[in-house]
Amino acid sequence: MRVTEGMIYNTTNQSLSSTMAEMQTATEKVSSTKELNRPSDNPADVRSAVQLHDTLSEIGQFLRNIDAATSKVSAMDTALSSAGDLIQRANELALEGANGTLDASDRSAISQEVSQLIEAMAQDAGAKVNDEFVFSGFRVDRAPYTVTGPGAVSAYQGDHGVTIARIGPASTMQINVAGDAIFQPALDALTQLKADLDSGNPVQAGTITMVQGALDSLLTTRAQIGARANRLEQAQSSQEALQTSDKALLSQLEDADMASAITELTKRQTTYQATLAVTAKVIQTSLIDYLR
Repeated sequence: MRVTEGMIYNTTNQSLSSTMAEMQTATEKVSSTKELNRPSDNPADVRSAVQLHDTLSEIGQFLRNIDAATSKVSAMDTALSSAGDLIQRANELALEGANGTLDASDRSAISQEVSQLIEAMAQDAGAKVNDEFVFSGFRVDRAPYTVTGPGAVSAYQGDHGVTIARIGPASTMQINVAGDAIFQPALDALTQLKADLDSGNPVQAGTITMVQGALDSLLTTRAQIGARANRLEQAQSSQEALQTSDKALLSQLEDADMASAITELTKRQTTYQATLAVTAKVIQTSLIDYLR
């Protein structure tokens, strides 16, 4: 077969184009520090990388959910701790007020302190996170209780909406507790205690029982909130471990080995320069032969 000048030109031109394309690919890998820069680079690895990106996005959402839930649970726990201290003090005052030797002045002083406990209890019920009341159900813009006078509070103003957080692919948990379920027994007991003291008579045994029952209820609820905090902490640890693992896998797929990439680029540049020189020489020789 006769080799024509056109065939020589086409072959050298194709070689030059191919070498240039390889050099550009190597350059892109070094400049981006990525092994995968387009779907055609490695379709199987690109597909795996896309799946990992989706998984990491989902994990990120779980972690944000957990973080938001943890903030609310922490605020609830702090409020319940304070409320527990208040009702514990009320129990001490109830036992003191049951003493028949107290005079009217003594009972009045105790009653005034109980009034302060009632108002403080309403304040604890008004715990907030990001300007949202955590004990008001879905009515997060409204305090569950408001003080209406000395030692007096309103009826519960929230609702019983349940907040659910998704903390894993198949894992959800309830975050909130309606304020009246937690604080109403305590407020009722404190109100009854104040009424006994204001009557001028010793505090009744039934009232003491109410106060102690409210204390037990608060302690039980706080234990439940503590269990939720523990579960959130475990969920966070689990999701963070998965996040770390998936990021490592993604790095193996996407990130270029820079030492190898630079070596490859240098090799491609050398090859390109050599091909360019050969191509120029071939074309020059062919042109001289043509002119002859």
